[in-house]
Amino acid sequence: MEKLTYETIQNYQSFESTEEMDKAVRGFLYKHKGELSEGDLKVLQQIWRHSVKVIGVSFAKYEYIAEQANVSRRTAMRAVKKFVEKGLMKKIPTARMNGKQGVNILVIQPFASFDSLKNDVSPHAVTPADTPNKTENKQDSLCEKDLKPNNVIEQVEPSLEQLDSSYLPESVSPKFVEAAKPFFPAIEIYRLWQRVLIVYSKMQLQKNLEDVIDKVIDAFKQTVFAKKLGKIRSTFAGYFYTILYASLVVEKRKETKHLFYNFLNEGE
Repeated sequence: MEKLTYETIQNYQSFESTEEMDKAVRGFLYKHKGELSEGDLKVLQQIWRHSVKVIGVSFAKYEYIAEQANVSRRTAMRAVKKFVEKGLMKKIPTARMNGKQGVNILVIQPFASFDSLKNDVSPHAVTPADTPNKTENKQDSLCEKDLKPNNVIEQVEPSLEQLDSSYLPESVSPKFVEAAKPFFPAIEIYRLWQRVLIVYSKMQLQKNLEDVIDKVIDAFKQTVFAKKLGKIRSTFAGYFYTILYASLVVEKRKETKHLFYNFLNEGE
């Protein structure tokens, strides 16, 4: 499984524009709407709406999709399975840094457009006279009115865990963000930074935090390496705290040693 990062999500972008994505979903609805339940349609609507930031890609949790669609989590999962089986989506499992399963990335796939499907219909399969107008009305009813994602006016607000590093406050060191963002979403980076602040506060160093930021990043990298080797038995954050604490203790001793020598010199 891939690590869940914003860069990973961007790699799965499946359309150049929202218009292309809309055509694919509408084509799917034209062909398969009769096979979908009301719950399926509600779930599709939410996934469609949530696939705008990275066009064609949704990284919303089943719980969030179900809540927004007002259906059960099981209904949301069944609907996604149906969309995958019918070729509208691919489901990409991901993993968090701690090894636990992350959210499933849902990637909307290119699908035959409504116009091409309409042109492929055999002449014997339609009736003359007003059939074309009815078909167009059907398309409007299925997509334009009932399920249009309304990308400009109403966008689904991402959850806290789905925010990328660009949402972090300026108080978090940019250097630390740069080191951590390939491995963690914004909220985890923020929580790790809180550990940094706790350790720094305990040490009561004379140096500013930015003066020892290289030590912080080095401790983070050591923790990542230990995680990759499978040496961490507790949590990533706990191990990081321990490594950073030991590193800044050394810095504190250097400062104390310097003060001690100054005291001896003054005594002379």
